[in-house]
Amino acid sequence: MKTAFVAAIALLLAGGAARADDPPLRMGVEGAYAPFNAVGPDGKVHGFDIDFGEELCKRLQRHCEWMVVQWDGLIPALQAGKFDVLMSSVTMTPERHQQVRFSKPYYFSYGLMIARKDQQDLQFSREGLDGRAIGVQASTTHEHWLRERFGTAISIHAYPSSDDMFLDFQNGRLDAVFAESVAMFPWMERNGGIDAYKQIGPDITDPALGTEMGIAVANGNDALGSEIDRLIDEIVADGTFRKIERKYFETLRLRP
Repeated sequence: MKTAFVAAIALLLAGGAARADDPPLRMGVEGAYAPFNAVGPDGKVHGFDIDFGEELCKRLQRHCEWMVVQWDGLIPALQAGKFDVLMSSVTMTPERHQQVRFSKPYYFSYGLMIARKDQQDLQFSREGLDGRAIGVQASTTHEHWLRERFGTAISIHAYPSSDDMFLDFQNGRLDAVFAESVAMFPWMERNGGIDAYKQIGPDITDPALGTEMGIAVANGNDALGSEIDRLIDEIVADGTFRKIERKYFETLRLRP
């Protein structure tokens, strides 16, 4: 009996050691999309995506190792095996579905254009935005959607990051900016309050723009992708999602 007990303890210890020896889960992130992901003064990443990713790692019994990559290099880096998971508020589109294996959506959004409250005569049309400088983040579905809809009728300024776009908007170099609602509302709250701005046009829920955000792994990595799908359901069901959400958003809800 004693021998069996000792053997059982040895197996448990061996299992624990194996988990401890598991390689870290390498997580790719842009690090320039606050409050979802950003790099702090200490050089560490923080934000909603980071907290959600850390929760995934905890439940997978793995250590998160965060790697910051410029936005337009994230999918190529995942495809090249530079990291295991792309966790950076990526809009799921048919084109991207061909490039990577997406999870089920972990949150939802819609497109939104805003201007300063004192901006006059802006309307969400070719004529209403004619000659106006509109900011958007480069290599996003929002840039592609604007160019498809408005062509050269408006002056589109594409920025490497949303931080760069918002900085030029604050400094008066842009008449309006176009991005996801989930990025717009927190930024407005931190920069003068929502009442300091006005929405131009309707909420854009066009499927071509994308409303679902997914976590990506490399094509063929179905084992990890399926585990992430399962854990998204678990994190939502047990209330952990809402706890993380409330940490970053006062009124905005990322899931129904």
